[in-house]
Amino acid sequence: MVDDRDYLRLLRRKAEQIAARSPGLESMPGREAAAIDSAAAAGAPQEPATLEAVVRWYRPVLAVTDDRFVISQNNPGGDPRFIDPNQAASKALMDALEARRGVLDPVIRSVGRIELNNNVRYPWVGTGWILGSDLGSDIIVTNAHVGKEFGMRSGAGYVFRPGIPDLSIRQSARIDFREEVTMSSPREFPITDIIWISEDDGLDVALLRVARSAGADRIDPPVQLFPDTVSENQMVAVIGYPGSNNGYDPAMFQKLFGSVTGNKRFSPGFYSGRRGASATYDCSTLPGSSGSVVVDVNSGRAVGLHFAGTAFDTNYAVQAADLARVVTKRPWQGEAPGPRPMLGDATGAPSPGSPQSGTPQAAAASADGGTLTFVVPLEISVRLGGTSAAANLQPIPVHPAVPPSGPAPVRSDRTSAEAAAEKVRQHLIGDKSVLSVKADYLFRNGVISDDFGVVVGVAPGAATDAAALGLGNRLDGVAISVETADPRTIAEQQFAFSTEAFAGRTANYERDLSDPRFNLDPVTDDMTIMLHVSPEAGWPVLREFLAATDGDRLTIGMYHMTAPHVVKAIESIARRDNTRITLTLDRQRGDADTPDDIGGDTKAEDIPEARTLDKLEDIAEDRFKWAPASLGGNGLFASAYHIKVAVWSKGGRGGALSDRSFWLSSGNWQSSNQAPLKHKTADIGKVTQDEVEAYNREWHAVVTHGGLAATFRNHLEQDYEDNAAAAQEEAPMPAMPEVLVPLDMVAEAPRARNFQAFAPETIKGRIKVQALLTPDNYPDVVAKLISKARNRVLIENQSFSFWRDIDTTPAHFLKIAEAVRERQRAGLDVRVIFRSGFGKERETLRQMKAFGLKADPEHVRYFDKCHTKGIVIDERIAVLGSQNWTAAGTGPNRDASLVIWHEKANQYFAKLFEYDWKQVARNRARLDESLSPVRVMPVGQEAPTPPGYRRISLAEFLGET
Repeated sequence: MVDDRDYLRLLRRKAEQIAARSPGLESMPGREAAAIDSAAAAGAPQEPATLEAVVRWYRPVLAVTDDRFVISQNNPGGDPRFIDPNQAASKALMDALEARRGVLDPVIRSVGRIELNNNVRYPWVGTGWILGSDLGSDIIVTNAHVGKEFGMRSGAGYVFRPGIPDLSIRQSARIDFREEVTMSSPREFPITDIIWISEDDGLDVALLRVARSAGADRIDPPVQLFPDTVSENQMVAVIGYPGSNNGYDPAMFQKLFGSVTGNKRFSPGFYSGRRGASATYDCSTLPGSSGSVVVDVNSGRAVGLHFAGTAFDTNYAVQAADLARVVTKRPWQGEAPGPRPMLGDATGAPSPGSPQSGTPQAAAASADGGTLTFVVPLEISVRLGGTSAAANLQPIPVHPAVPPSGPAPVRSDRTSAEAAAEKVRQHLIGDKSVLSVKADYLFRNGVISDDFGVVVGVAPGAATDAAALGLGNRLDGVAISVETADPRTIAEQQFAFSTEAFAGRTANYERDLSDPRFNLDPVTDDMTIMLHVSPEAGWPVLREFLAATDGDRLTIGMYHMTAPHVVKAIESIARRDNTRITLTLDRQRGDADTPDDIGGDTKAEDIPEARTLDKLEDIAEDRFKWAPASLGGNGLFASAYHIKVAVWSKGGRGGALSDRSFWLSSGNWQSSNQAPLKHKTADIGKVTQDEVEAYNREWHAVVTHGGLAATFRNHLEQDYEDNAAAAQEEAPMPAMPEVLVPLDMVAEAPRARNFQAFAPETIKGRIKVQALLTPDNYPDVVAKLISKARNRVLIENQSFSFWRDIDTTPAHFLKIAEAVRERQRAGLDVRVIFRSGFGKERETLRQMKAFGLKADPEHVRYFDKCHTKGIVIDERIAVLGSQNWTAAGTGPNRDASLVIWHEKANQYFAKLFEYDWKQVARNRARLDESLSPVRVMPVGQEAPTPPGYRRISLAEFLGET
């Protein structure tokens, strides 16, 4: 195991869970009762001892070479051996081990190191060993906390997690049964499936499927389970892969483990009893030992699965009896081929003739000579090594028990739904079309209700008829709904892309807001602001802004710049004598063949950014400079340089600059955000619905004020400097795949019943304005403004996205959401419009409702072309900008907004909100489902878009553009 703080924290949490279950218990002495001297005690870590642990400094940890534990003090490979302070006792122990070598060495060959591909954090992650055989392969057991590092639940089953850092390719794993101190040749076998990962904190177990052969090599037999009660002070040994030092005294650690870690070791000791449900023993372990086998020295059988320890106290294992129960229940049995029986029906009663009718069907079991044979209906025999486990075997229901007669009462509470969801999950294990099974709010006629049910999310293109999955309309009185999964689930389960890549990182960006250049306090002064909206006025106003001739310095921060008409305008600026352009650009797709967000109806003619950058360098030479944004885990910004700001300035003598005006928007410089209309600003009222219905709704402002323009220019220039410097040190962020979405999945906004084109509104005079930036001041200011609202808060934003586990959503976003919820509960007019693309509205509404927000059609609506990020508060405040309401958008990404305190600005955007609310926003979730599957286009793969599909970026599919 590599030395990784996250992994050590995980182990500490595990040990804390153990301590919570068994408070006040004292450690039990082992047979060798030599006291720990002061030097040994000094070697203990200074923090609380809550890790897989050294228990006795005088207990040897033996090397393994050529599949045999090594007792000799003559170390092969130059590794200094254990120096024994208790020679007499250790000699007896060594003699006992040597006498049992015949049963111990074969076990060593069945223990291996679990190694990962496409995971830069953990080249290897723990230990596993062969527990059983099944369906033409073998079963590896390890800890659940090990399995969760590379495996995750996918609907009713499990899949490998997205890679680190390449999120477009899932991780994969193998197990190497060598990895010895002497660096002998590997014995690697691919891990083909993740069978099961326990969610029970008291059963730290995961099961993996491994290929039985790797070339000419064949896997060794399973380790047999110890069938009887383990006696106190019985000699045991841990076989596994202890890894990092973890803070022990280096000199003492060297004596015990030598200079090589992460290799196979044989650590003898003595069984010391039970604490709670766990076996305890005094063998020494380290991080990386997780998943090791704890073997009885006399018989060579496993007495437990090691999972944690407390330094200088004891180590813990899942008992063999618990593993035997897991093997007997066989949680992977649903993967066996065969027809799926019906589970539940429309009335909640069992279907006639189904296995659930009357007495629950049980697995027949018998025991003969320690071999368990049972039918599920596949006949499988498992040798447990004795008859005691078989003697206690009870019939195991294959299907959930239901009342023998009569319909179950209708239930819609969360507890009943969760119980039914678990039964459905087990029923659907192995069905690749099922991406999620959960208890959640149900929709009635497209409107979210207060009732809970079982919600099954299936892959696009899969049948949404419950009967096709062997399900009734109800189970135990709980309603079952089968739906096409939401985009986030599809991305995670089908494309191996974790959406936490958009939201899970923190920014490394820092800026001193006390510096006058970067001050973001409100400004009250004379200024002119032209407020306008897309689609109708976006490009007409931007075209005039870019054509201005009173400036010769254009400073830009931009997410995407691909629209041909915008690119042409920037090239014209570059051709002006003495004009200079400074640009910081997201470049999330880097140098991919197909840059981000090109293609589709509105962006079919958009230009790859790489081509534009090359041309601007050719035109302006050293008068044009640009930097790619520094993104990702080690970057300045979490996942996106999402800002949309451009500043005009005028150069003066001695390099002095006079700042003039700036443009700020929710919309990128793409055709979808800047509809290529030829209308002049004065003729916006003549725009027709046919001209603009395919384009996004955006809010924009052009502000003429030198001080505010200087603030944004200073920030953008510093962005350029910081990102340019980072580009010299970083590899580009991995390119993201593209998605082929069936056209029948694209939710187009309905045509307005009474279409209106909104002309720009110009306000002048003494106006109060505040610049908002992330990661700087946005969440604090916005949460405070909302919390002080007296009568209304109108929110129009592309996103309103919590993390899947709402409680883990970062505090800066929850602060805003909590302010919205509090104002709603106080009785104010609080309404939300968000973007509904690709069927995500149901998941968004469910999360909002789970958080305590009102999510009915009178409080929340949605439409596909909403790309706005604006707020209207009371009668005087309006906020517009580029911050999506996501964890990343409100925190560690780069975004910009304005707060404007002005009645006309408030009225302008309030009127627009009401128009969108009544004319184009939906109030019912779509009931129709996609008839074709969503497809992913791997990075670098070029292929024509097939008929009936639209090609988009993964970011757009997830609503992160």
